[in-house]
Amino acid sequence: MTAALSIVTVTVPQQVGEAPILLQETGAAISQGSTTAAANTLTLITQVSDLTAILTAAKAISTITWASSVATVTTAAPHGFTVSDTISIVIAGAVPTGYNGTFTCTVTGASTFTYPLTTNPGSETTPGTYLVAEEAELLAMITTWFAQGSANALYVLELGAGNPNDGVATLTTWLNNNPATVYSFLVPREWDANANFISLLASYENTTAKTYFFVTTTTGTYTNYTNLMKCVFALIEAPGISATEFSVAAAMWVLNNYNPSAVNLVTPFAFSYVYGVTPYPTVGNQALRTTLKTANINIIGLGSEGGITNTLLLWGTTKDGHDMTYWYSVDWVQLHVDEDVSAAVINGSNNPQNPLYYDQAGINTLQAVAQGTMSRGVTYGLVLPPVTVTAIPFATYVVQNPSDYPLGIYRGLAVIYTPQRGFTEIIFNVTVSAFPSNG
Repeated sequence: MTAALSIVTVTVPQQVGEAPILLQETGAAISQGSTTAAANTLTLITQVSDLTAILTAAKAISTITWASSVATVTTAAPHGFTVSDTISIVIAGAVPTGYNGTFTCTVTGASTFTYPLTTNPGSETTPGTYLVAEEAELLAMITTWFAQGSANALYVLELGAGNPNDGVATLTTWLNNNPATVYSFLVPREWDANANFISLLASYENTTAKTYFFVTTTTGTYTNYTNLMKCVFALIEAPGISATEFSVAAAMWVLNNYNPSAVNLVTPFAFSYVYGVTPYPTVGNQALRTTLKTANINIIGLGSEGGITNTLLLWGTTKDGHDMTYWYSVDWVQLHVDEDVSAAVINGSNNPQNPLYYDQAGINTLQAVAQGTMSRGVTYGLVLPPVTVTAIPFATYVVQNPSDYPLGIYRGLAVIYTPQRGFTEIIFNVTVSAFPSNG
């Protein structure tokens, strides 16, 4: 049987929509042996209980002996640490109790490690357990993170047990193998001012790097970080904070919580409210606080100058002095211009009714797409208006760059823009007069 002839034939070219870009909402807390996850594994944490479910349980000790001011621990099973490493370990439940505490231990064998202990506690009668000390810190990271709210999940990146040098080496390899996977990292306190970590940071100082490290530093070590390190958000915690607080986690939550849209504009990082964290003392520290601000080192403060009791970020800057939203804006523009223009090229290459050709009309289309991206940036509070995307005309470009057209390369789109930011200091001038005005 012959099919009936159609009067109208309908063709359906497909325009495929863009997937949302989620990189800037992605953060990870770094663990070194604190979880049961395999090394180089990301585990999504949506609530504190997700972490507690994977925390490493305390492990059994077979014996503890003391000689010449050194305690030697033999574990009931191989511990998995690297021989010759130094690792912070918690000993608990041992009798005599003088063996208990948190110690910097030296790994001496597959089932042994030692730690300095000046006084002989006596012969061990109950060996107790051991645990990597960073476990409590990791729990503090997650606890402080979720004190800000439950809307944002956080990954834990397990690097495997070891000292800071081991962790930095593993993270370096992981970053090289997993680019554009995690936007921001919560760094263990023990990494502060580590020479290898400082070297790693230098790899992320360029303007196209989209990786940030939230670092807890101290008044004695913050000068190890340079003002070229746009990838570092450094914060000094208040003295005597509780064991369940990891202050810089609150700042990183603010960054990963932005998710800009027309109804959810990006707010300045400076003075962002944070919760479950302790303000740095004001009394007796005015000179220090000024010094830290000048050095682009952040602290937790209070909104008391504005009659507000909330804790907040002072001063919200990366180590190069920019408000964190400056680099957030730069990254957002890079990511979204790339995706929007790429999508226009791909869809235009699959539309037989209106294909995108390398000509003036095609350049106009791409210019309009990029302009639309920048205009969204204005609407979302990321871009200071006005902003104009420019494009070198087709006829001019192919004359000036004759080898590009045969290859399909066009380098003529450009934009100059300024990221939006907030105020950090207001100068108000008051003139006092003893004479009444004639008005």
